[in-house]
Amino acid sequence: MKRKDKAMDWNDNDRVEGEETKLVTKFGCFFTAVIVGFLIISTVAWYLLSTQETRLKVSESPNHVNSVEIVKRDDFPSPSIRINYKNKSIMKTKIPDEISVEWKSDYEAVVTLTKQGREPDIVHVDF
Repeated sequence: MKRKDKAMDWNDNDRVEGEETKLVTKFGCFFTAVIVGFLIISTVAWYLLSTQETRLKVSESPNHVNSVEIVKRDDFPSPSIRINYKNKSIMKTKIPDEISVEWKSDYEAVVTLTKQGREPDIVHVDF
């Protein structure tokens, strides 16, 4: 009888350890799936919420001393226009139909943003 008891104890311990191993494995798989899902959702949200720029126009001064860059930023909730020059920028909220840059000298430019049916928005840029 003692042999049977020892054999049963050994089988019971094996069975308990097997169940514990299965339980730990299930928890590990669950938490791994949760972490991977969180990473995927975070990556998609970051990509969708990050601002993206589209270059609309670049104009250089007559002697190529300075330049003006006009970009469209896809900000949330509505896009905006940025006029970048040197290390500065000017933001406008109306998206123009037409953009023109007229240089008065290498250090002064006039940017005209024209929207159909409205007065043009004129921006003076001094370097």
